[in-house]
Amino acid sequence: MRGGFVLKGSGAGRRLRGAWSRTLRGAALAGALVASAWPRPAAAVEYEVFIDVDDEEELNELLLTDQISDTTYETLVELMRRGTDLDRASREDLYALPNLTYEDVDRILAYRQEAGRIADPADLVIAGVLTQRTLASLAAFLVVPDLEAQRGAVHGQLRYRMTYVPTDPRVPPMALQARIKALGNLTVGGAALLDPQMLGPVRWDPNRGALVAAGDGPRPRVPKLYAQWDTARWGVIAGSYRIGFGQRLTFDDTRRYTPNGYVLDDAVVTRYDLTRLCRESAGELRESPCDEEDQRGAPSFRWSPGLRGVAAGAKVLPLPVGWLQAYGFWSMQNHDLYQYRVYDPDRCADPRSDDVECSAPDVYNVNPDDPLAPASRHVYRTLPNVVDVFTQGANLSWFHDDRVHVGMTGYGSIPRWRVEGADLDFQPAERFPRGGSFGAVGADFSWGHRWADLFGEVSRSFDSVPQEQDGGGGFAGIVRHTASWNDHELELSARYYDPRYANPYSRPISARDRHEGNQARDEAGGRIRHTARLADRANLRTFADFWVRPSSLQPRTRIYTRADVDVTPWWRPGLWLEYQNNDLGKPRFSGCIDQTATPGPITGFPGDAILCGGQRVQMTARSRFQPIKKLYFTLQYRHEWQNSLFVDTTFSRANDFDDDIDFATFDPLDEGDLARIEANNRLRQDINAFLSIVAKPVDPLRLRARVRWYWEDIADNSRLENSVWTYLEVQYKVRPWFVPMLRYDVYAYVDTRDSTATRRPNPEHWIRLQLQSRF
Repeated sequence: MRGGFVLKGSGAGRRLRGAWSRTLRGAALAGALVASAWPRPAAAVEYEVFIDVDDEEELNELLLTDQISDTTYETLVELMRRGTDLDRASREDLYALPNLTYEDVDRILAYRQEAGRIADPADLVIAGVLTQRTLASLAAFLVVPDLEAQRGAVHGQLRYRMTYVPTDPRVPPMALQARIKALGNLTVGGAALLDPQMLGPVRWDPNRGALVAAGDGPRPRVPKLYAQWDTARWGVIAGSYRIGFGQRLTFDDTRRYTPNGYVLDDAVVTRYDLTRLCRESAGELRESPCDEEDQRGAPSFRWSPGLRGVAAGAKVLPLPVGWLQAYGFWSMQNHDLYQYRVYDPDRCADPRSDDVECSAPDVYNVNPDDPLAPASRHVYRTLPNVVDVFTQGANLSWFHDDRVHVGMTGYGSIPRWRVEGADLDFQPAERFPRGGSFGAVGADFSWGHRWADLFGEVSRSFDSVPQEQDGGGGFAGIVRHTASWNDHELELSARYYDPRYANPYSRPISARDRHEGNQARDEAGGRIRHTARLADRANLRTFADFWVRPSSLQPRTRIYTRADVDVTPWWRPGLWLEYQNNDLGKPRFSGCIDQTATPGPITGFPGDAILCGGQRVQMTARSRFQPIKKLYFTLQYRHEWQNSLFVDTTFSRANDFDDDIDFATFDPLDEGDLARIEANNRLRQDINAFLSIVAKPVDPLRLRARVRWYWEDIADNSRLENSVWTYLEVQYKVRPWFVPMLRYDVYAYVDTRDSTATRRPNPEHWIRLQLQSRF
């Protein structure tokens, strides 16, 4: 049980299915009889595949095999950790769940209103509201009210995780998470980490005119801690939380598609890439303290800072017509920053300049016992706790019903730097705008009737960046229309985000590229998304996004279609196609595709002059086989064609030019430079294939294994990554309150790059341990 509820994730997800199985078997006939009245639903939101998982490990599998994006993964992890109670969830909460359309959501709400409550989710199948398959796929994301919890009993869960690499001499990274629910409405919890590669406190050294920080060491962290009291009409949370409203344009920190209010925050995720044990240059020494061999070690667990403070809300204040909703929130969250994301404003007037004074200050590895001794210099490091961001805001909304409302949201933030003696500020590549305070104010609405829902939001940001540096704030707007009927859902949206709209808490519909650290900025476009269930056998997902940057008028597009067909009860093949073009206005085939790379010292490009005018085509063929109930396996092959020039942050992957190109003097607007690049550019082909197997020989035991082959640029084995990754995972439910899991990974690089020759260890051997308890 979790927090006074029966948890339906992890092994508990299978317990839910087992607990419902008798009811569902009885419901199958009733469901068939009403099938004509309640058509089988299509999928919803922008989840790339039909989500059917038992726990976070299976979500990891979807991410690592490129079936879902990073954003989808983070959203689903948080949804799984929080859980959704169908008996209390709002329309927005229900729509955030995977595999549900607005039509499904409205049926659930109509059934709940007519029946009074949803005592057992299986009742939705009996009533024909949801299909058996859809309800089973939601199991990992649901919680079911527990009568003992409502009477004040204490319930909760604990989870311990560790990642061990035999060749890593350090203490292994560890994570401990806890969540406890008591008194019916009280939830307390948090997450603590042991980070073996965390720098010491950062301070300013006036003698060096630079930053200094002690070297790596195992240091504890408590990034998540909270206490929440939540009822149907009001709630308050203190500690770590996330909050969002409307179309996510003015303020959203939740990653939900349709947020409305706060949610607790305790997500910590596992990383799957070894990190360099030594990241230092010579600095004041004669030579670097790092060996020629690239020694790697276990990565620390990853977490994303949300808000930390207090949020309170009155969810329902009755009015003669409808009701009023009011939220207020305050936060003081400390942030780690990548060392190249800061600069000294006393030395640099405009950080967009190529002036060396506008570079990030050096960070030296100083011995605390002898601070004046010559020291090496840290490179490519994250500086811990260098800035606090104070944020306060509010939302006031009037609701006519669950589908019709108008609201206003506003917030303001101000950063406070914690490094005494240094005048620091954010580089343009950082998502927070530089100069001082920033914020936004906006208004949103929704309207719905029968099969149609219309949403919109407008917002105005403000910041302290000088006007002559494209600062001061700007306008943004978005409108979205969703139509749900039978087995289809169609969504149309249009958006405009001003080049000056620098809002770090804005997460609306947008393309994946960024402008000066912000994704929803300098963009105008439209998007079409369609999901359908055809002939009760095929799931079809189609997506088309067209956008342009107003500052450059460079048209771009991303289009994909994904079809999966239930040919037989045990065979489900699929074919996925995707096309991306970052410059529709020109026929040239140069530039990069992925625009998530950070410009500046990491990529080697000055400022934000990243070439991104390329094209990419992906074709994926896949099949899922389930010959028996307790065994299934998935086979997938992806072939990709894209430009050979791209931006990479590792420096180990060289460019693909026959002639050397001096990027220090490269001008992306110079046609001569572009022509020289195009003359040496070629089409690159990548392949990615995997086979995964999941077996459950007996109820307490689950076995999972996978082997993956990944080869970038199959024409040249000396240029990019060529690797084979395999693992075996064993999970056994010793008792309902104790479920251990052990996983062994082997990752081998088989390319002939110079970086691979010096990489240690190769192959990599990982051991992951997880201990989970529910009470």
